Amino acid sequence: MFKIRIAIDLTPLLPDGKNGGAKILVLTLLKKIQQLVPNYEFLLLTAPWNHEELAEYETENTQRILLTELVSDSSSKLNIQKIKDLLKRIKFKLARLTYLKNFLASHKIDLLFCPFSAPRFAENGIPVVAIVYDTQHLDYPEFFELREQQLRTNFLKNLLQKSQKVICISEFCRQSLIKHFQASAEQLTVIPVSIQDRWHGLSEELAHQYLLELGLVNRCYAFYPANYWPHKNHRVLLEAYKILKQKFANFPLDLIFTGDLKQEENQLRQEVTSANLDDCVHFLGFLDEKHLEAVWHGCKCLVFPSLYEGFGIPVLEAMYFGKPILCSSAGSLPEVGGDAVLYFNPNNPEDLVNCLLKISYDADLVDELVCKGKERLKLFDGQEMAEKYIDIFKGAASKNISSSA
Repeated sequence: MFKIRIAIDLTPLLPDGKNGGAKILVLTLLKKIQQLVPNYEFLLLTAPWNHEELAEYETENTQRILLTELVSDSSSKLNIQKIKDLLKRIKFKLARLTYLKNFLASHKIDLLFCPFSAPRFAENGIPVVAIVYDTQHLDYPEFFELREQQLRTNFLKNLLQKSQKVICISEFCRQSLIKHFQASAEQLTVIPVSIQDRWHGLSEELAHQYLLELGLVNRCYAFYPANYWPHKNHRVLLEAYKILKQKFANFPLDLIFTGDLKQEENQLRQEVTSANLDDCVHFLGFLDEKHLEAVWHGCKCLVFPSLYEGFGIPVLEAMYFGKPILCSSAGSLPEVGGDAVLYFNPNNPEDLVNCLLKISYDADLVDELVCKGKERLKLFDGQEMAEKYIDIFKGAASKNISSSA
């Protein structure tokens, strides 16, 4: 039976939701591939800030190794910003640690998998497979300082140079790499994200209990689950709700935000208060999976005004929970949503207002979107996603094993 040893670089994994959807994809994928190929061996490269969180992923074929020298002895006192600053340094400058020289070879690793993109621990003779999520800094440079743009560009150039295979999470992402970097089409493989089957299947009773804790029982609301990054475009929702409040005093839908990045959330809270929207716009912060699932159960619809997406995980999640979707027409979102979504221009709050009115008062449209969503979801299968990753691993590693045999 074909057997390989794969090192998976999880050092960039941050606490809570600070990695956005990438963290959810990586951890869900890890569980799936562990089950599908029990004969493979996995070495999880961890950091002081995530080693304990990853303990549950150790199995008979999976071992963690803590790269202790990533930070100093005072690592326990590091706050999140310091961790993120450290990750930037080692991600973009691709710093190598002397004690890691030939680390993979010494552990008889056949393949290095970099699910957070950066191939910082690549070694000569060991193939690399990496995931790329987007080229946002090139499409929306106004969201990044010039130095950050340069670092990200150099980082992606290095990734393309060092990786035998690059997995793109959408065709939109693949075309972006070809456009901006003239990447080889043969090097790039599209594997859509499909992780909506990870949910626990909350009972009605538990969902009600969690909604009660969150103050959402008997509340009709639109839901936007997203970290408060600029491209997530929360402010167009505030503009839309200002219009709704002025023109439609009895508009029935409140607006619920969940997500990480506390400083940015606080800034948005101030804007909500200034616009007199506190009675209809609510912030729940970062939620664990069970409370988040309850919010999905209780929502009227998903509203997704993002200016840029490499994929758009919440679109599939809304389909999974049988919710109608109001969605930006930007980036990869039409590729994911197909004809099962009510699209709007993310730069036009009036367009968004019209969609919110339709979803609130047109029951036939809601039923149509939900039915189309259920059909659309059949195109995204979690098992198939994991099998495609395994095929990529097998192909890349087998060439290396054959050449060294």
